[in-house]
Amino acid sequence: MRSFINLSIDKQAELTEQFPDLLRLACVEETPIYSYMAVSVFDRWLGQEDSVKFLNDVTKDEQIRRNDLLYSFSMKLSQNTDVVNFKLKGKWNNSYPCFRGFTSVEAKAKYFEPAISHTNKDFFRVVLPELNAVLFESWDDTNVLYLRDRSKVELINKWATECGVFCLEK
Repeated sequence: MRSFINLSIDKQAELTEQFPDLLRLACVEETPIYSYMAVSVFDRWLGQEDSVKFLNDVTKDEQIRRNDLLYSFSMKLSQNTDVVNFKLKGKWNNSYPCFRGFTSVEAKAKYFEPAISHTNKDFFRVVLPELNAVLFESWDDTNVLYLRDRSKVELINKWATECGVFCLEK
């Protein structure tokens, strides 16, 4: 069964206008339109020594715990705001986003399962229209939020705290 359904042409245009520069964000390039926030299982930025200590040789139980924390936060977002998947179509600079809704609550929950716990799953990426934010899953027990509206930071911090993760800003 399908997990996604393309949104209407009008909704595609609305979201494309609301979320410019998605290609740049997907390529991890900076853009002045968004501010950066990390959502992490760690309470601080990891330096080189901490990265080696906390990211190498993680036990299975510890990785499951970290995955569960980030999954909890993703599900908190999906329960409290509208969440829309997107993929980029086209090639290179001619890429454009295609926004897709979820076909069911189960499909959404499965989509947010951490990729690190699956051998053949892409990282998730979604837009959060009500928060005016873009969320990307990342590989180092840290997900990335790009915000267009800094007034939502307090709410995001509240949800992160409730889920046992931390918001880190540059």
